[in-house]
Amino acid sequence: MDNGVDAQVLIVDAGAQYGQVINRRIKELGVSTVFLPLDTPFEDLQKYQPSLRGVVISGGPSVGDADAAQFLTNSIFKLNLPVLGICLGHQMVCSAFGSTVDKCVAREDGTFGIKVDNTNPLFSGMREDQQVLITHGYAVATLGPELQTIAKLDNLVQGVKHSTLPIYGLQFHPEVDLTVNGRMIFRNFCYTICGIPIGTAVRNRQQLCIEEIKAEVKDRNVLALLSGGVDSTVLAALLTKALGPSRVLAVHIDNGLMRKNESRMVMEALKNIGLDVKLLECGYRFLNGTTWTAGEVYLNNNRTDCLNCIVEPEQKRTIIGDVFMQVMGEMLATLDKDKYVLAQGTLAPDLIESGSKLSSAMADTIKTHHNDSPMAREFRAAGKIIEPLRTFYKDEVRQLGRELQLPEELISRHPFPGPGLGPRVLCQSQMYPWYMENYIECNNKLNLICSYHRLKATQSQMLNSLESQMNETTREFLMTLKDHPKIYAVLLPVRSVGVQGDQRSYSFAAALTIDQEESQAVPWEALSYLTKVITMLCPDVNRCCYMFGDKIETPLKDITPTYLTPRNLNRLREADAAVNATLQKHGEIGSVAQMPVVLLPLHFDRPTRYDPSTQHAVVIRPITTRDFMTGAAAVPGKHLTMDCVTEMAKVVGEIAGISRVLYDLTDKPPGTIEWE
Repeated sequence: MDNGVDAQVLIVDAGAQYGQVINRRIKELGVSTVFLPLDTPFEDLQKYQPSLRGVVISGGPSVGDADAAQFLTNSIFKLNLPVLGICLGHQMVCSAFGSTVDKCVAREDGTFGIKVDNTNPLFSGMREDQQVLITHGYAVATLGPELQTIAKLDNLVQGVKHSTLPIYGLQFHPEVDLTVNGRMIFRNFCYTICGIPIGTAVRNRQQLCIEEIKAEVKDRNVLALLSGGVDSTVLAALLTKALGPSRVLAVHIDNGLMRKNESRMVMEALKNIGLDVKLLECGYRFLNGTTWTAGEVYLNNNRTDCLNCIVEPEQKRTIIGDVFMQVMGEMLATLDKDKYVLAQGTLAPDLIESGSKLSSAMADTIKTHHNDSPMAREFRAAGKIIEPLRTFYKDEVRQLGRELQLPEELISRHPFPGPGLGPRVLCQSQMYPWYMENYIECNNKLNLICSYHRLKATQSQMLNSLESQMNETTREFLMTLKDHPKIYAVLLPVRSVGVQGDQRSYSFAAALTIDQEESQAVPWEALSYLTKVITMLCPDVNRCCYMFGDKIETPLKDITPTYLTPRNLNRLREADAAVNATLQKHGEIGSVAQMPVVLLPLHFDRPTRYDPSTQHAVVIRPITTRDFMTGAAAVPGKHLTMDCVTEMAKVVGEIAGISRVLYDLTDKPPGTIEWE
């Protein structure tokens, strides 16, 4: 083997949400990578072979059956290199060596404790017990004779190695932050198994960005769209450093979906760091905005309804993103368009979740970000946009901001999405037919889960179906619920967006309540784990919340008709401001990475069942994360103090028109950070 100066690892992208995170992890080791789609012909792979030292196959939304595994036999294995398959890649490796892959009786989405064989070089230097992220609906059922198990969750195979070849598979995701020692696994694979010499740090990324900006802009000027968040602020600082302030025209658009006093605070903050920013007041334009509908009707000049009449979350996001582009395009038209190029602070997660071909040729669309709407893609294809931060993650952008000597209060600010409060108002016009069709079965299952310990004592046959879907760890946990106040679970007549097994889900949310008469403390740790169990056993549920107040035993059967109107937006603004003021008062802003506040079209506690639904409920969604690709729900008493959480619920509950307050306990995955 040569001295490894040009050594590379091939990353085969099978459509994973985390494919680019694998790329990042390996590059952090000082190892170069080649990132190619799964269907790359063998002849094209051979072009890279002189420098390749190993192969990593990503996860994806497909199934690693025999047909998918044929690709490995016909191409990857012919390279005669060490191979590490992750999730779908693991299933493909197993199928290629005679294993069977079947659908799981219950999904696995979340962090789990597994056992690893730490005598194996892939797990060298690690303890036997490891905390990892697992998210899949298919698993290896029987293992081929040439494969050995090196990691397990109860009786489920979570890691394999070929008996004689350096070929490995991991059902879990070592690339994400929720897998505690994932970086060590990549270190062992690259340095020990592939034999790549320990690398040096990658080139200075600030300098790379500056060079890219100069090369793309050439002699033109830049029209920069600034939201005031860390991404666009770092972008503005980079542009100014690369081109000088005279060539950067910075614009902040108030789209009418901002938080309380947000635009005023943004303008002041940007002015304080020396940025001259133009403010465009476009609230009416956005709320009444439309765009072209997708598909063939695009050619027929067909347009969507106005934003304030839309309930479907992807349509809302698409309209908001396209109206941003319309406004910027019109502003370009007033300038000399040949002398200007647009700039936006697009990050890697934005492109990944939007299903952009820039991040993956095969990834599923989870939700469309405003900076990757159809019109944004048209501008990009025409060379009208530069996005120097498109390969960065949130933590990397913050580090870059510190290098640029931006104030810490700007760098550490909680992210606020480009579509603003748009995705945080769950719009709904009527009860969905799917809800009435499916809710009885799903709600009954929720009740069985919460009543498991009581029904188990009576040896009830009602548990037979549920028992077949559970492992021993889950059974043991559900039996511990007898030591806590009685927990009630109800299905909510709303859906939220999630990410499960590298695919978008759009499923029910559930609410957990306890009997206040028992006068016991809320068992937050138990409710947090129960959330994981419910989303695992109920395929129609991707999110669970604790609901403050007394128990609720029966689901709502109607909703409050809700759209993006000034009244509903102001109601959410007040709740959002109250929550963030409380977090600031208790000095706990830094305890969570982000805390969306969401308005639900639900009216609880009406005097009689004949009273109409006119009020709303509010969800508090504190999350802990580093790169925002995965995250853990902040647990009260662990991440936030009980005093802070209790006061947040109290101040929001006192706002006129708010019937109940909920606290989201769902990790990402299976729930996304935002509800839509």
